[in-house]
Amino acid sequence: MGIEAQPAPLVFFRPVDSSDLERIIGLEEASYPEDEAASPANLKLRLENASDFFLTAVTLPPATATDTDDTHSALQVIGYVCGTLSTSIELNHESMSLHEPQGKLLCIHSVCVAEEHRRKGLGSRLMIAYVNFVKQGRPDVETVRLLCKEHLVKFYERSGFSVVGPSSVVHGADQWIEMVLELPGEDASG
Repeated sequence: MGIEAQPAPLVFFRPVDSSDLERIIGLEEASYPEDEAASPANLKLRLENASDFFLTAVTLPPATATDTDDTHSALQVIGYVCGTLSTSIELNHESMSLHEPQGKLLCIHSVCVAEEHRRKGLGSRLMIAYVNFVKQGRPDVETVRLLCKEHLVKFYERSGFSVVGPSSVVHGADQWIEMVLELPGEDASG
């Protein structure tokens, strides 16, 4: 008998739930160096004030995949993207520190995928789902910007972002690259 391959877990995307906070904090801490990770207080603030800009990737853990009693509570967050709005037209410390609900610029703060689910296409699927989530839910958002490390530029380019250049934002020890995605206007057809 040969070894049977395990099927890939079923993954889907949903808006954040307040019960997701502890798992999100854990993913953030596992995904970023200590001097770059958002604090638990900042993540809680974003969840409470900007939940419209928080999307999670979830799956059923293998042990509960066949248990149908309480599927929602069994779902495990394995990735997320979160952002806030700004009335600014560029990323800077101030625009990244506030959530201004009337803003047209979406600042992405975190893109996290659990270690065991990385390099399997989930991050790309999550980014595409997130951009579509924003387009459908908030067509008034005109621009999405984010900061990334040089080694992640190609990853974000595959999701439709373009390089702006080195960022003026200092957060941690390494240089950040600013990237942008212009969204079609509310009255654009397509």
